[in-house]
Amino acid sequence: MASYGGRNEHKREFEKLYNKLCYQHSRYEVWQDMVVMIACAIANAVDKRHFDEREAMYMRVVQKYTKDELAIFPEFFTHIVLGMEEHPDCDFLGELYMGLELGNSHAGQFFTPYDICRMMVQVTINEDQTKGEIDRRGWISINDCACGAGAMLVAAANYLRSIGINYQQQALFVAQDIDYTVSLMCYIQLSLMGCAGYVRIGNSLSDPLTGNILFDEGGANTWYTPMYFSDI
Repeated sequence: MASYGGRNEHKREFEKLYNKLCYQHSRYEVWQDMVVMIACAIANAVDKRHFDEREAMYMRVVQKYTKDELAIFPEFFTHIVLGMEEHPDCDFLGELYMGLELGNSHAGQFFTPYDICRMMVQVTINEDQTKGEIDRRGWISINDCACGAGAMLVAAANYLRSIGINYQQQALFVAQDIDYTVSLMCYIQLSLMGCAGYVRIGNSLSDPLTGNILFDEGGANTWYTPMYFSDI
C-alpha cells in the first residue's frame, strides 16, 4: 500500500504543477508539449538518425514558454519517473491523461483501465508456451496495434517479470497508434521501464506493421526505446 500512496502523491504534485501552466496555455497544449519534450529528450540521447528533426520539435515547444514556465517541465518528468518507479504496475501517464479529461471522446478515445489490461495479459500469455519460445528462440515479441498510452504493454512487462521472465532482455515490445500524443506517451512509459522496442505513429489499418522491420530503418514516425539499442 505504501507504493500506491506514493504514486498518488506524485500524481497530485504533477497536477498542481500542470494547473499552474494552464492559466496561460490551453490544457491539451501543455500536456502535448510536455510529452513531446520528454520523448525528444529520450530519443535524441540514443537515436541520432532523426536528431535534427526532433531537436527542432523540442525547440519549437521551448519558444512558447517563459523561463519560469520552462523550469516546470523537468519537474513533470521527475514526478513521472518517481511515480512509475514507486508503483510500476500501473498506467501512470494514461491514468493522468484520462483523469485530467484530456481524452478525445469525439474520436472514441478511451483508455482501457489498467486492471482490465492486467487480466487480459494473464489470459493471453501462456507461461509454459512463452518460456518454451524463449528457450527455442531467445526472445518473444509482443504487439499492440492500438496502444494508446501503452497500458497493455506495461501490463505485459509486469506479468512477464512476475513469472520469472526478464522482459528487458527477452522481449521485444512493438506498438502503434494513430494519435501522435498518446503514441509518445507509450514511448515514454516503455522507455522508462527499460522495455526494448519501438512505437510507430500511424494508422494500423492502412499502414500496418508487417514484414521484418526489426533491424530496419523505421522512419521518423518510428520511435525506438533506449533499451532497443542495447547489445542484448
